[in-house]
Amino acid sequence: MENQDFMNEGMDLKRLFICLKQKLVHIIIITLAGALLCGAVYILVRETRMPTKYQSFSKFYLQFIYDPSGEVEQFYNGFTWNDLLHSDPILHYVIIAAEEIEAAMPAGLLPYGEALKEQLRDNVLKGEVLSDRRLLTVTFTTDNPEKTAIIQKSMETGLLNYAAGQSEIISMELIRSSEPKLMIWDDNLHRAIIGGAVLFLLLALFGWWFYYLLDDSLYTISDAEKRYPFPVAGILLTGEKILDEQLYFSETKDNLAYFLQDKINPIFLSIDTLPYPKGEELRKTDGVILEIPFGKRNGKKTDRCVSFLRSQKVDILGLVITEADEKFLNQYYRGRKKI
Repeated sequence: MENQDFMNEGMDLKRLFICLKQKLVHIIIITLAGALLCGAVYILVRETRMPTKYQSFSKFYLQFIYDPSGEVEQFYNGFTWNDLLHSDPILHYVIIAAEEIEAAMPAGLLPYGEALKEQLRDNVLKGEVLSDRRLLTVTFTTDNPEKTAIIQKSMETGLLNYAAGQSEIISMELIRSSEPKLMIWDDNLHRAIIGGAVLFLLLALFGWWFYYLLDDSLYTISDAEKRYPFPVAGILLTGEKILDEQLYFSETKDNLAYFLQDKINPIFLSIDTLPYPKGEELRKTDGVILEIPFGKRNGKKTDRCVSFLRSQKVDILGLVITEADEKFLNQYYRGRKKI
């Protein structure tokens, strides 16, 4: 290459977008594959790393004594109830109820005594007064549905027994009790899929861009003229021969006739012809027309052939781009079969 360095060539935007269009299906496939991959990884991580939890809840309705001072209402607020549920007075009644329930079951799922108290205090119980101080919601969370149900029934019994002994509470009744259900964690699968698609789309575009920058193929006459200091006769489509009656680039024959005027013994040499003819044989000719296949990333192979011919002092009369893609040329030159 003499006219200008390959990596410093000006950007042909039209060629760029046509090349991108040709790889668009591959980019879409990579994008979809990335979306599926990230979605599958998210599901795998969610299923293997997120703990399995079962949860149920009970709702209690309370009536308190009339207290003009508001001390009762202040005492039995949401924060107080959560502390009370984890305190010894209530847990005492809960443990008694749990032992009675477990005694009727074939296998024990809960420890006894102080061990059970500590387990209940470990994020198993949560009491909330959401709006009305008379309405208490207790949530139960464990890793086993049977264990959750036992603790729930024990609390429902134990809490009612505790309330019966409190002077501030006129009455307390259970108004709703749910069955333990598997907790559904926040489902961010759609975000994982979208994120994976965007990530792999960017990676695919970056990879294609890097591939394009390193592509030293010849696609157009302009590519050849920028890269080599030899006249360019034209382009032949795949299957076209110089002797064909009509060519895609009709001027190719005229150009070759001009390049070869007064030449008695010129030859056509493809850069893919390896090994090359011996230098002695080439020097007996009147020069060489180089045939360079279209879009084959063969820049270095072309440089090798040019270097060999120069070393042997063989004239390079011009070059022809061969085996070209007609669809690409139609899009680039906006031409038809006959131009």
